[in-house]
Amino acid sequence: MNQPTKPFTRLTPEQWQQIIGQQMACGLSQKAFCQTQNSSLATFTNWKRKVKSDADTDSTNVVQASDLELIELPNKLSEPPASSNWHIELELLDILALLEH
Repeated sequence: MNQPTKPFTRLTPEQWQQIIGQQMACGLSQKAFCQTQNSSLATFTNWKRKVKSDADTDSTNVVQASDLELIELPNKLSEPPASSNWHIELELLDILALLEH
């Protein structure tokens, strides 16, 4: 006996952008995320590439400065680090470009 198939639903680019954001926020790999969602990894990666490409060329996808959460960092550490094996990543944004939009 064949199992009934799930009806095909076409998602909009905005919906894909939300799904990609969910994957990035949850910390799962793309493969693991797709498995939990019962979706195709190939489709996910194709849309991720397309959404990124569209965001690079379309200024309407720029994050607005009002949406940013800023964190003030101290100039000096009050205590030496517990470990010398720190790994820090910073993503620098062009704030002036964001404010112009």
